[in-house]
Amino acid sequence: MAFYTVMIPPPGSGGARDEIEQAQLLPETFAWPAFVFGGFWLLGKRLWLATLLYVLLWGALLYASSRFGLTSGAMLIAHWTIALFLGLEGHNLLARKLARQGWRLADVVEARDLSEAERRYFERALAGETVPPRIAPATPLRSQPTSPVPVIGLFPEAQGR
Repeated sequence: MAFYTVMIPPPGSGGARDEIEQAQLLPETFAWPAFVFGGFWLLGKRLWLATLLYVLLWGALLYASSRFGLTSGAMLIAHWTIALFLGLEGHNLLARKLARQGWRLADVVEARDLSEAERRYFERALAGETVPPRIAPATPLRSQPTSPVPVIGLFPEAQGR
């Protein structure tokens, strides 16, 4: 089972139903197209800054290769390292791009594939189900001492026991 991050458009882009329909589900899995195609994948996803950094990094590597004589083995390791990074972080780059554009995290769905994740999200969202907020306890579970107590170690509530 994979997890899918659900991003909804910024407020004011329509009603609640429109936001639900425009939601984008991003899988929290390895991005094989980003691993294989690298810069072309970045261009296709319109990640302009990441594409620029990718081109500059490859330019620096090619310069270092010609100037300092990096071996083909070092270039191969650099290529696989960059490809692995894009494969691992590709979907996170997309989520950050959407967040910068004002998109909001709506939900995280666990499903076997994209169609099942969409179905689960739409069922929950259209039913009005929301994740219950975490409720902080109104009073502390232990009373805190009012006077300064010498602390020994990392556990001040032990009070010398």
